[in-house]
Amino acid sequence: MISIAIINLKGGVGKSVTACNLAAELAALSKSVLVVDLDKQGNTSKFFGVLDYDRPSVAEVMLGECRVWDAVVEDTGVIGVQLLPCDMRMLKANRGILMDTTKPQQFRLRDALDEVAANDGLYDYCIMDCPPDLDMGSINALCAADWVIIPVDCDEWACDGMREIVDQIERVQMYYNPHLKIMGALMTKYRRTRYAAEVVHQLNDAGVEMLGTVIRYTIKVSEAKSAHKPLRAYRPDCSAATDYGCLADEVEEIVSRMDTKEG
Repeated sequence: MISIAIINLKGGVGKSVTACNLAAELAALSKSVLVVDLDKQGNTSKFFGVLDYDRPSVAEVMLGECRVWDAVVEDTGVIGVQLLPCDMRMLKANRGILMDTTKPQQFRLRDALDEVAANDGLYDYCIMDCPPDLDMGSINALCAADWVIIPVDCDEWACDGMREIVDQIERVQMYYNPHLKIMGALMTKYRRTRYAAEVVHQLNDAGVEMLGTVIRYTIKVSEAKSAHKPLRAYRPDCSAATDYGCLADEVEEIVSRMDTKEG
């Protein structure tokens, strides 16, 4: 199971949109995908229509109160995609994990997902939608991930917090997860403006490589989100739907290339 953390400390850059649409596009390539929502706002869980305080969530999994199997929602409306949901209970989980010194704080999610990965062939990919801060959800995601994708929109302050993200990734690589790799920064809401060129320049200065795919701006992204549908189901002919399909192909190519290199 290939695990990918979608992270940026800046809100509104398309983390949840990317997690949902990348999952749907990978599923369209006949891959089985587990999406893990780690943001207390629960936008990814809302997107798939499974926000439910009466059932277990990722918070209970990370607190050790239930197993992943007890919390996974199998019916997301997208064939091949299942979801480990999140909601405001994650606030309590963050506090509980920080106060519990009886076991490592940063490996709660990794250990839970290792049990899932041991069931060989159940999921090909795990996509983790991280919150816009470095809480226990984000730290656990980085410690559990193989790869990181950093969505970056193309506005004036696009790279705010980028140095902090890179520093945190480097610390995780050094102390907790030496296998973690940055797949690249993903430009979202892309339009040909002077800010877009400046974003590329700033990312290069920060030592972050760009993914080849860019997600072009279209109002259809917001419309699809409101309709709770992936772009490929809502408007498969729009530019962003095509772009997310290209992103899935690029992810597959990068993972395959690394597997061949390591093999």
